[in-house]
Amino acid sequence: MNIFSINKIKPAELKTIGHYTGYVSMVLGLLMIIPITCAYIYHDADIYMLSFTISAIINISIGLLLYFVFNTKSITNLSLKGSLIFVMSIWGFASLFASLPYFISGDLSFIDAFFEGMSGITTTGFSMYDVYTFPYSISIWRCLIQWFGGLGIIFLLLVIVPSSVSLKRLYFAEGKTEQMTPNIKHTATIFIKVYLILTVLAVSLYILAGLDPFDSICYSFVGIATGGYSIHPEHINNFTNPIIQLITMVVMLMGATNFIVHYRIMKGNWRNLLKDVEIRAMFTIITIATILISISLYFNGLYGQNIVLIFRHSLFQVVSIVTSTGFMSTDLNIWTPFSYYILVLLMFIGGSVCSTAGGIKIYNILIMFKAIWWEIQQMFLPNNTVIKRKIYHDQRKREISKDTTRTIMVYIIAYMLLFMISTLIVLLFCKNLEISFTVVAASIGNTGVGPSFISQSIPLVVKIVLIIDFWAGRIGVWPLLLSIVYFAYMLQSKVEKKDE
Repeated sequence: MNIFSINKIKPAELKTIGHYTGYVSMVLGLLMIIPITCAYIYHDADIYMLSFTISAIINISIGLLLYFVFNTKSITNLSLKGSLIFVMSIWGFASLFASLPYFISGDLSFIDAFFEGMSGITTTGFSMYDVYTFPYSISIWRCLIQWFGGLGIIFLLLVIVPSSVSLKRLYFAEGKTEQMTPNIKHTATIFIKVYLILTVLAVSLYILAGLDPFDSICYSFVGIATGGYSIHPEHINNFTNPIIQLITMVVMLMGATNFIVHYRIMKGNWRNLLKDVEIRAMFTIITIATILISISLYFNGLYGQNIVLIFRHSLFQVVSIVTSTGFMSTDLNIWTPFSYYILVLLMFIGGSVCSTAGGIKIYNILIMFKAIWWEIQQMFLPNNTVIKRKIYHDQRKREISKDTTRTIMVYIIAYMLLFMISTLIVLLFCKNLEISFTVVAASIGNTGVGPSFISQSIPLVVKIVLIIDFWAGRIGVWPLLLSIVYFAYMLQSKVEKKDE
């Protein structure tokens, strides 16, 4: 007999979810006008023009159907449970809608197309395409989807939906923990404006560096989104250019930095910016990792022991991995095991909260270590000693409550449990521990860099596991855990009713 009860989601909440899923479907359909235009301008094969046209019609039709069937009279206030399941489902539906051109064109099977769509919209970057030369329409769509995913589906909806739909619950359900202003709708609007400004800045920098407009737009989309999809087989050669390398590092860091910091800078508020623990930690991690990798590569004789070249590649790859982007400036297969495992550790850390980066997030890692230190202090100090559990973040000292610490600790434990379970499942099929944990770490961390294991030939079970990892890594493990608990409870309830 159950000792607790989980209420079912109300029909009105399901209708609300359906209504706003329609918005997302229509937006994706309208975005397909861009690859259709590229297919026409660059004379792609007719099949790609046709696949995007059909996909756009399907998306817009489904969107209109959902919008009108679940009309505005159906909209209701979403509970926290409803918000979490909404976030979980909307990313799944968006991935499905985004994957249609890959399937309709005949390039990929249905499951491979869904894998590609989920990898793209979650800004992971693993690909099922076995070639690196894409039609222009496919190239711009892959980059555009990563840019859209980096922005965040919920952010778009927060600007559209009325205040009656519990904006705050939707905001926090997608893993956002901080606000620029007290008003959630205003915060979402600012976030989108900052995102657009950073994207325009990135495109401008690439064009000034000599890249053509198409490549500049694609690199900017995936760089700001910290996605990392490549658009050319020679993308490594592009990143060996010192100027392009420097610009790309700046773009990746912009995407992985807390957008509240960007907002403060744009408002001219530089006060005590470098005192922020998250910013200091990010640059400390990058500095230490780069130095350690450079030393390892130098003493193992790589790159002819050219110190400048070693430093450039080390810094670029550290920034690329810690920001969860996944761009490569060199062949990582020739690196030392020591350097390789440092990069794997960086996949877990990720970028800042309220950024486009994946991973556990620097802020959460900081709180974890701080909590350990505070507990050690508590053990050795007198019982009546009061320890100040504070950190400097977002231009003020923040009190870190035990509830906050506990929530972060549970999140990190859940993240690591998902990593271990996924690694064991993948290991059953690939039979190589190093490949298994690297691919899974890159999947949950939305990094998309790993051994050459990902292909259309990998078993279906592995594809499904990695899709779930992309999904959970992008939206956080809470929606995934809640969905598992909710549906498990519903299944248990049905079984108990049959037994009665």
